[in-house]
Amino acid sequence: MSTDNLKIEKKKIAVTEQTYEKLKQFSRYNGLKLRLTIDSMIDIILQDEELSKRIVQLTLDKETKSSE
Repeated sequence: MSTDNLKIEKKKIAVTEQTYEKLKQFSRYNGLKLRLTIDSMIDIILQDEELSKRIVQLTLDKETKSSE
């Protein structure tokens, strides 16, 4: 199997510097890879409807604050 076939497809996403630092610190503190930490967070969000609702509400609140 070639190394090209072993590579995981990746996309870049935009996050604030503050968010990136928080994610990096969290993953390093727990000895985790950042990419896998984010993957796991998404899996949990998709499985937990209550958590998903909380995230949607918080996001909407932040959007409202940023547009003011």
